[in-house]
Amino acid sequence: MHARTDSIENTPRALLLTVLVLLARTPAAHAQINSLPPPLQGQPSYHLYTVPGVTSSNGVYTETLFRCMNTTSESIRVGVEVFDSAGNLENDASATSLDLFPGGTYGFSTGPVVGINAQSDLGAGLVSTGSARILATKPKGVVCTAFLGDPTNTPPGFMVHLNVFKKTKQKGD
Repeated sequence: MHARTDSIENTPRALLLTVLVLLARTPAAHAQINSLPPPLQGQPSYHLYTVPGVTSSNGVYTETLFRCMNTTSESIRVGVEVFDSAGNLENDASATSLDLFPGGTYGFSTGPVVGINAQSDLGAGLVSTGSARILATKPKGVVCTAFLGDPTNTPPGFMVHLNVFKKTKQKGD
């Protein structure tokens, strides 16, 4: 008579399969506007500014542009994270970050814009209503502005200023 295969032998395999099924059904963790900022090209970063009202239509209707200037005497790496209306991260800020030289100004854009030079395309995809956070490798020394722009006409048919808030604080908070 053959020895009976005990269910204990199958337990590790069954447990592993159960864990794999549960992991497959669990939504992936993702960054949020108030989560710890990711490193920029391996350097720790700081959450400097938050920008609500971000939109991106892949160069069709409106794109969001960010301009940042370094006010210090040393280079600072700057990146922009874009979030959709549900708070899901839409891009890799480290991959699209730039070194701002002392006194230098660079532009970041959610998509192509005719006639407006942006040194970094954030590759944010389609975001109808979103937000962004501006990150830097130094806690001070970077000033930024943001605006929505007409991506198809030169000169742009419209440009709308977006408010830029310090971290997650609105004036009056």
